[in-house]
Amino acid sequence: MKQIKILLIAVILTPVLFLFTAETSAEQRSVEGGGKAEFNLEAYRGKVVLLDFWASWCGPCREAFPWLNAMQRKYQGLGLEVIGINLDLSREEADQFLANTPAEFTLHYDPEGMLAKRYDLQGMPASYLFDRKGRLLITHTGFFKSETHQRELEIRQALRP
Repeated sequence: MKQIKILLIAVILTPVLFLFTAETSAEQRSVEGGGKAEFNLEAYRGKVVLLDFWASWCGPCREAFPWLNAMQRKYQGLGLEVIGINLDLSREEADQFLANTPAEFTLHYDPEGMLAKRYDLQGMPASYLFDRKGRLLITHTGFFKSETHQRELEIRQALRP
C-alpha cells in the first residue's frame, strides 16, 4: 500500500517538477531561418533581446512594428537587439507585409513554427524580453499602445548594467 502511494505521488509530481525545471534561457531556443541558416539566441549573449513573434495577417503585429522600430533605434547603442520571428507559411506573404510595414530590426522566418512551439506561443504578437545572460525576464501577448510606456520601462530596466 505504501509503495502504491509513493508511486502515485511520483506520477502526480513529475509533470509539476518539469514545469519548475523548464529551461527559460536562450541556450535551447534556436530555429532554422528562412535561408536555412540556424538562428540561436545564444549568439546574442551580452545583449538584451526583445524577441517578437508576428505574422502578415496579424493586425496588432502591424501596429507593433513602428514601436519595435523605435525601440531598436533608441536603445540599440545600449545593447538592445530587437528580433522579429515571422510565422507565415509563405515568405511572400511576409515580404508583402514588410513592403508596407518595414522592419528596422533583425528578422528570421519560422514557417514550421518550431520556435513558436518551444515558447508555447498563445497568441500574436507575442514578445519575450531576455536579459544579457539569456534569461527570460518577461513575456507579453498582444500589443496595446496604452502599454508601450510600461514595456519601454521594462526594456530600460533590463539594459541597466
